[in-house]
Amino acid sequence: MQISVIDNMRQFKELLEVFSEVFEWEDNVVDDNYLTDSLNNKNFLVFIAKIDDKIVGGMTAHILPNYERCKSSIYIYDLAVRESFQKQGIGKSLINYLLEYGKNNNIYDIFVGTEQCDNEDAIAFYRKTPFDLEMKVLQYSYDIDK
Repeated sequence: MQISVIDNMRQFKELLEVFSEVFEWEDNVVDDNYLTDSLNNKNFLVFIAKIDDKIVGGMTAHILPNYERCKSSIYIYDLAVRESFQKQGIGKSLINYLLEYGKNNNIYDIFVGTEQCDNEDAIAFYRKTPFDLEMKVLQYSYDIDK
């Protein structure tokens, strides 16, 4: 297995197919210009896991500049591994890759949120990673595009 930073639009689209399969997304098609702008954003990170040159998983994250300290935070937005490749350490390898990235890039902390209802697999996964703190947080969302 190889973990790497994504380096082209084809790989990004292949990763989005993995996300669509795992998260059961419906019609989450974004145009190429928007995807290109996302990939060109220096605060947007995309990592992929490949086996035999096929993308089997990946992760997107956002670097969040911080005003409390001279280091940024990273928020893991999506992390998924194709079902047939789960429970093989790929997700943990992605987390470890991001932790190493953080150590090498002046990052203070990395955090992720996961829904508590009907999401036992994700919760169990993150509990197996080397996190420092677990807390329950309420999240409030404001739907702007109604």
